[in-house]
Amino acid sequence: MKAISPTVKHLVLLGGGHSHLAVLRQFGMRPVPGLTITLISRDVVTPYSGSLPGYLAGNISFADMHIDLRPLAQFANARLIQSEVTEIDLTRKRITLAGRPDIPFDILSLNIGSKPNAERIAGAAEHATAVKPIDTFLSQWQTWREQIRNRLAAGNNYTMAIVGGGPASVEIAFATQYRIAKELELDISSDQRLKILIISADEDILSLHNSKVRQFASDELRRRNIELQLGKLVVEFKAGEVLFSSGASVAADAIVYATGASLPEWPFDCGLARSDDGFISVTPTLQTTSHDFVFAAGDAATVINEARPKSGVYAVRQGKVLANNLRRFATQKSLQTYFPQRQALALMSMGDGKAIASRGDLFLQGRTMGRLKHQIDSRFVKKFSRLPEMPAELQIEKGLVDGATEAQLKQHAMRCAGCGAKLSSDVLSDVLNELELQQHADILHTAGGIEDASQIKLADGRLLLQSVDYLKSFVNDPWLFARIASIHCMSDIHAMGIQPHSALAVVGLPFASKRYSRQQLREVMQGCAQELNAAGCSLVGGHSAESEELQFGLCVNGFAEDQTVLSKDQAQADDVIILTKPLGTGTLLAADMRHLAKHTWMQQAFACMLQSNADASQLIVAHGANACTDITGFGLAGHLLELIEASGCSARIELDKIAAIPGAADCLEAQIFSSLHNDNKLVQQHLSNYEAHATTSNYELLFDPQTAGGLLLTLPRANATACLSALHEAGYAAAAIIGDIQPLENGVSTISID
Repeated sequence: MKAISPTVKHLVLLGGGHSHLAVLRQFGMRPVPGLTITLISRDVVTPYSGSLPGYLAGNISFADMHIDLRPLAQFANARLIQSEVTEIDLTRKRITLAGRPDIPFDILSLNIGSKPNAERIAGAAEHATAVKPIDTFLSQWQTWREQIRNRLAAGNNYTMAIVGGGPASVEIAFATQYRIAKELELDISSDQRLKILIISADEDILSLHNSKVRQFASDELRRRNIELQLGKLVVEFKAGEVLFSSGASVAADAIVYATGASLPEWPFDCGLARSDDGFISVTPTLQTTSHDFVFAAGDAATVINEARPKSGVYAVRQGKVLANNLRRFATQKSLQTYFPQRQALALMSMGDGKAIASRGDLFLQGRTMGRLKHQIDSRFVKKFSRLPEMPAELQIEKGLVDGATEAQLKQHAMRCAGCGAKLSSDVLSDVLNELELQQHADILHTAGGIEDASQIKLADGRLLLQSVDYLKSFVNDPWLFARIASIHCMSDIHAMGIQPHSALAVVGLPFASKRYSRQQLREVMQGCAQELNAAGCSLVGGHSAESEELQFGLCVNGFAEDQTVLSKDQAQADDVIILTKPLGTGTLLAADMRHLAKHTWMQQAFACMLQSNADASQLIVAHGANACTDITGFGLAGHLLELIEASGCSARIELDKIAAIPGAADCLEAQIFSSLHNDNKLVQQHLSNYEAHATTSNYELLFDPQTAGGLLLTLPRANATACLSALHEAGYAAAAIIGDIQPLENGVSTISID
């Protein structure tokens, strides 16, 4: 019998810090059956702080210093939610997020990082930039960099003031000067137009490091004409000015502060205990001292009686213990103790390929230390970016099939979801053609015919349009899945130029405890209701059942007058062909399943799928569309072929006019295909002159199955410009004319490619 693994507990990871990276990777390698995981993070493409100086100095790329949490979350089979938390109720164990259903949890882990305290210095929030959050700092740094280049190129001076005497300030000073000097070919020993100041209330820089490190760093900064203003307490920032407690001040074009770390108040407003140094108080097991089901790690936490500097070195080491203890707590086992190292190796970049090494009394410097730092930093990023391949298992007894069939089955053992999970068109048509079905005079078109929805003539002369669709979940987020699936299911009605009237829902929920099943159903139906309400469509009933995977579908009704319905069989010669949305959801969802899709790609793919065809439907009717269908499981080529065969004509398309969702071309070039892709490609026999284009990614895009795809329509050439302009104004930015309708030749409908 097949093993059943019902969901019974929910672990929420809040924040995408260094410790949670280790948690996700370990749970991906060794899942806990019955435990579901959700990662909530404001940022998904997260910077590794250790690589920041290398990026500022121009030694590594943006990608080299960032870790994309999406593939890592997919690897761990975790739901990923990019959102700000507005409230955590530790009594009810519930997290409130903006604009979506609350998230209940059984276990909560916080790895939210820290940032310099803007409240310590008046005017910090208005007139200066903190080194953290790093993404905000990087955005401002790019602005400064452009300002510096322009100012110096015009022969003027530029001053950057960095407040704080720790490693971050020293590294930023070294890196900024090195980058600008290299780009503008400055001689830092004589050219003083770029002035960099390090300001600290301490009498020396790097106060937590040994005297040899402090002395060398001070000497090297001065040798590079980076000015040290020590023993000066900053009390206020004004526009272009840093004020000291003595009453003196210094002018600056850019102000950075990297002063003492701090946390916002919300963790303590939730009821978590505060440590003596102002962070979340945790025990040696990394459980908070106030709530045993809440864990915390990294800069946000302080182990009781074991305070350490807020450094990523400690967060990285905590990751393994945190992952083990979350697993052990969930399964009611004794927890491990985290023993923080007394001394940690610090490697401080000097910008020029050299680094300073400090640990206790140890002091080393030079290119060897620079190479060591680069190796450690790049190894860390690669560890969480290049994930182990976990192939889907194909359970089939040896000898049941021949080698070729087994190889083909193995290739698609990881089956796609969404419209990539549909049956191929040839299988579907073969079976439907075998059926002997009851006919009624009032049924004008059946669901098995060429149209997107069945049409039934009512006694009052109106038509009842009905369509049904049902999808397997393609994302670990019931609410998001239900929203997209609802938009997808209503699309057949929109493709006929009609607005949905009412719908029946069908939900298949994976086996889980009653509490978790209720929550999943709540999220699914809230997502469904959100999109039905937006479309003016009423939910009038439905059915639910248990299933192996989350599934959702709608039977959608619409009402129309006979003459108002768009069909597939009315395309006219010389009509232009318009596609309203970009293609690529099939290959991107397949890449996402394989932990190979970037978060930025999937963000845009989901945004595309969440764009309803409702407005487009009304606009194309208003501009005189002749024929229409929507692009779903059979891909652009398959659906266009249906349309021209029904209309008794042919078509010409221009590949370079077909828009693709960012990342789709990359995935297709890497031969990441949906499991329906090759079946869709069987229509290739109806494509003329395709050989010249067969090696391009846009050619493969023709066969990519779409979930919640756009409308494919034909309309008179004279109406095309106005229709396209209206679509663009309505938000369908990728809408484009991709070809035209051609007369039928030799009695066979074909698609020619330019």
